[in-house]
Amino acid sequence: MTAKKEVGAQWCQTTVVLREDILVQAQASGLDISDICNRALAGAAGIAYIPPEPVSPVPATPVIIAGNGTAAHRESIPPEGPASGVHPVINADDPHSPVTVKQVPRQPAPKQPPVLPGRVSPQDKKVQVPPVPAPVPAAPKTKKADTRPGKRGTAKESPIKRFVAEVISRDDGQETPVPKDLLYQAFSRWCREHKITPVPDRRAVTVALKNQFAMTEKTVGGEPCWMNIRLT
Repeated sequence: MTAKKEVGAQWCQTTVVLREDILVQAQASGLDISDICNRALAGAAGIAYIPPEPVSPVPATPVIIAGNGTAAHRESIPPEGPASGVHPVINADDPHSPVTVKQVPRQPAPKQPPVLPGRVSPQDKKVQVPPVPAPVPAAPKTKKADTRPGKRGTAKESPIKRFVAEVISRDDGQETPVPKDLLYQAFSRWCREHKITPVPDRRAVTVALKNQFAMTEKTVGGEPCWMNIRLT
């Protein structure tokens, strides 16, 4: 409402929120909204109300209150378009305000550019992500064959073991000593026949027969011998 001055009374300006259909109908009927509101409030407050002398109305510019953070627009500049269904607060004393607000053209919504055939819009482009290769299981480690001199293949293929399996037989019935020198000579001859080089030395043969094959040794007639075995 616009401010009014009267002798002996002080007028204040305030904002009254009215329903749109009531406001339009009241303005169409030529009702003085300010006078009606003052009469109703004075009767509710128990105060005598003396209406002011009629004053020629002065055309007022419609007032549009913009929301926080937006710039105000003049009547000649069309607004950027408030949300549909939301009406601005207008001057209640101006009978032409609702019509003026309704006549403000709204800007049409921006049109989306047409998508040309054979082209993909940026939002439809998909980034090709290369597939992650599956982990390849590591090959099991295999034990390498022993290729040191005097060895052929693994321990299962050692010449001493083959010699024991092919040439030596056990005889637990009675003590049958075999001199160590005689056994080593037989082993050396067997290695030459089977083309095994180099021939394991005497100490390696002695350690293998004692530890791997549990053969017993004994001195007979002053000569070291292997007991309870025979050479075939």
